[in-house]
Amino acid sequence: MDFDAAKQRRVLQSRSYISLAPNLIHLKTAHGHHEAAFEVEADTATLTFYHGDPVRSAELLMAAAEAVTAEDRSIRSVVFDGHQASLPPHISGAGGTLDSEILWQWPSLWLPQLSYPLPPVQEMTAGRYHPRRPAKPKGTVYRRFIPWLERDISFRVADPETDLAAFHRWMNDEQVNTIWEDAGSLDRHREILEERIADPHVLPLIGSFADIPFGYFEVYWAKENRLGPFYDADDYDRGWHVAIGEPDYRGKKWISAWLPSLMHFIFLDDPRTKRIVGEPRASHEQQIRNLDRSGFAKVKHFNFPHKRALLVMLTRERFFGDHLWVPAS
Repeated sequence: MDFDAAKQRRVLQSRSYISLAPNLIHLKTAHGHHEAAFEVEADTATLTFYHGDPVRSAELLMAAAEAVTAEDRSIRSVVFDGHQASLPPHISGAGGTLDSEILWQWPSLWLPQLSYPLPPVQEMTAGRYHPRRPAKPKGTVYRRFIPWLERDISFRVADPETDLAAFHRWMNDEQVNTIWEDAGSLDRHREILEERIADPHVLPLIGSFADIPFGYFEVYWAKENRLGPFYDADDYDRGWHVAIGEPDYRGKKWISAWLPSLMHFIFLDDPRTKRIVGEPRASHEQQIRNLDRSGFAKVKHFNFPHKRALLVMLTRERFFGDHLWVPAS
């Protein structure tokens, strides 16, 4: 069976899954509704479809594999009872085994739009030598179903017109302003959004749960960023900033979804990104604890002009090797 990545994205764009009982899932895709049972032995899940026509397609099998590995870090691989031949040969191992570490690095499951990374053509910006960055996408760049919340999370590129009112309100929130120090007028916030969108090294994103916007995120290339001179930045290191603007979406319940999902998006967006960095305020103990639980290593303290910061770093090897798309319990 031929594997068509564009078809896969169409089939799975509205997928969801729930646990009906231990080791039993209900899966919904554009192919219809399916129920499947699975057994786990020696870190391998064997999955069997029933109660519905198990469409023999790579799209459905990979969606089912996602469902059984989305909440259990111990599952290292998935095999399918009677359907191994439908897996894409270039990502399945011997005997049709699907390695979860490979599965979760397969971008077409979560990225609605795909493009090949630019070849590494070097250029200079403000005295910094770095690879040329790709043109920015528009619209939704990542979508994932979060089973423990039973809703989607998505990230889309910020728009100065449709998102200005929410961005203005969020930046003037007392808790956000304590960290960002960007409170101000509507015109000031329009300028900030327009500047971020025009800046080739920054991708400004709006995060939504079930299509309800809850926060603002910036993903940046570290080498061109203010952080770059403070450590030995790799060409494809990326960093991030976050402002959770809606008070109802603050706290551990929501962090367990947006933080690993944002890291997942960053690693999928360019396969050459091996490290994600951050620079939280050194005194922000709660944020540092959250990062520690999410796999970030503490590298060093350093001084920005405006704050004492802690450099933290998450490697691709640790994120996928330790299955950190599943939050710490």
